[in-house]
Amino acid sequence: MNQNIIVTESSRNLRALGRDALAGKWGMGALATLLLSALTIIPILILDFIFGGISEMGAGTGVSNIYSILISGPLTLGYAMFAISIFRRRETSPAEVFYGFERFGKALGLYIVMSIFIFLWTLLLIIPGIIAAFRYSMCFYILADNPNIGIMEALNESKRLMRGNKWKFFCMNLSFIGWGILCLFTLGIGFLWLGAYVEVTTIAFYDIANGSLRPIRLSGGQEAANGEGGLSQDPVTVYKEEARPRISPDLGKQKPFSGPEEPLGWKGKDKN
Repeated sequence: MNQNIIVTESSRNLRALGRDALAGKWGMGALATLLLSALTIIPILILDFIFGGISEMGAGTGVSNIYSILISGPLTLGYAMFAISIFRRRETSPAEVFYGFERFGKALGLYIVMSIFIFLWTLLLIIPGIIAAFRYSMCFYILADNPNIGIMEALNESKRLMRGNKWKFFCMNLSFIGWGILCLFTLGIGFLWLGAYVEVTTIAFYDIANGSLRPIRLSGGQEAANGEGGLSQDPVTVYKEEARPRISPDLGKQKPFSGPEEPLGWKGKDKN
C-alpha cells in the first residue's frame, strides 16, 4: 500500500486548479450538472405525483426513495468520471454522466454500503457521521479510476487517502460558501456552474492525495512550466503529473493516466 500523502495545498490554489481545468469548458460543466440534477429530481417529482395519493402510508414516497437509491450510485460515479476527464484534459461530453450505469451493480453496491456506514456512525452523534462522510468521500473517484476494484477495497482506499486530509477537505468545501450565497441570488441557476466548479476542484484534491499530481514551488524569477514559458516575479506553483498509483494488480491492462495536455500551474502568491 502506498504511503499516505497529506494535502497541504491551500484552498485558494486548489480552486485555481479547478478553474484552470474548466477554462473554456464551463458550459459543458454546467450542462453535466443540469443533466445530473434533472435525472435526480424530475423523476422523483413525477413518481410522487403519480403514486402520492394511492395510500395514506406514503406509497409515493417509497417508490421515489427506491428510484433514488437505484440511480444515486451510478449517477455519482458518472459525474465523477466526467469531472476526472475535465481535470485531466481528456475528451469528454456531458453524456459521460450516464457512463456510471455501465458499472451499475458495483456503483449501487458502493453507494448502499457507504450510506450504511455513514448512517451507523451518525447513530452515535452527528459529528462522527460527518467525519465518516468525509472519510468515504473519495470512494467514487477511486472506483472511476479502478473499475476492477472491490467495494470494500474502495472504501478502505478512501479511508487511507483521507487520513490526515479530512480537515483540509472540509476547509476546501467551506471556501465555496461565498459562491453558494451568490448563487441564491440567481434563483439557483448559478449552482449549475458552482456544482461543476466544486466537483473538478475535488478532483484536484483527489489527484494530489493519490500521488498523481506533485506540487513544485518555484521562487520568483525562475521559469515555470506553466504553459506560457514566461517568467514570474511571484511564487509559482506548478503541478507535474506522476504515474497514477495502482491499487489492484488486475488494473495493469488499463490505459494509464497520461496526464493533462499541458502542465497545470498558475502565477500568484499562495493564500488561503
